[in-house]
Amino acid sequence: MNGAILVTGAAGLVGAAVASALRNAGARVLGVDLNADPDKGTVACDLLDADKLQAVAAPWTLGAIVHCGAVSGPSLYRDDPGYVARTNVESTLNLLELARARGIPRFVFASSASVYGRTPPGEEVREERPLRPTSVYAATKVAGEALVEAYSRQCGISGVSLRIAAVYGPGRRTPCSIRNMILAGFEGKALELPFGRDQRYHYIHVEDVAAAILAAVRARSFPRSAYTIAADRGITLGRLAELLREIVPGPPVVVAASDDPLSDPQGPYALGAAREDLGWQAAVDLSAGIRSYAGFLASEKLKSPLQINSIA
Repeated sequence: MNGAILVTGAAGLVGAAVASALRNAGARVLGVDLNADPDKGTVACDLLDADKLQAVAAPWTLGAIVHCGAVSGPSLYRDDPGYVARTNVESTLNLLELARARGIPRFVFASSASVYGRTPPGEEVREERPLRPTSVYAATKVAGEALVEAYSRQCGISGVSLRIAAVYGPGRRTPCSIRNMILAGFEGKALELPFGRDQRYHYIHVEDVAAAILAAVRARSFPRSAYTIAADRGITLGRLAELLREIVPGPPVVVAASDDPLSDPQGPYALGAAREDLGWQAAVDLSAGIRSYAGFLASEKLKSPLQINSIA
């Protein structure tokens, strides 16, 4: 691909991994985030400021935009859904307008598997399934996908949305079940999770997400407008707790059977589309991913104390 690649959210978990993978593949990267991060080569830019975005991009010849910057999950800003909607939808619109105005040919949108909403637990979830979001966050991802598809059809942009499962792995410092279980093991503390014992969850290691986005940047074309990106067909939180304690010893993790208020029950994901069209499939299985994340958290713990926090 000719030109540099604009990566938004380049100081965050996914964006930083994507920027690094692209650079390792020989691409030139313009990384932007709300705050500059010289260590990661990231320039400060608020994506809601269309004029600033245009100014930051002006010196660069761009061949693609990878949009990872957003309010990143349904647990954030739940008391201010308007902020979530404005931030996620307007940032996507501003970037698509940049692509249209500059003739940038490729647009990769980091969407979320939360767009599927609740699905029957035993029914396979395919990309063609109607989208029924149950949170404002998920609705913003549906809106973003619709904008990417519409701009692709009307303006000749080659755009695609990747519906990414729950991301974990080195670099994630925000709360999540896997992180909390690892830290409880390190500290020899009992841990009780208030929900999810029999509910299926879908995870993806951050390195696999970066590889999927790199595959989308390189793809010749997109037979589909969206692809599900996950490691496997899912695992219950109860089984995850057992697996994690096999890898990181510690007191057993007790998982209650209540429904998770922030995660829709979903069936197993069908993952063949990304393999067929993008040539991508996950390379990091859950056991190996947990080991890599535990190693990262162990090194972080040496630098400063880490706390077990509310699950997200």
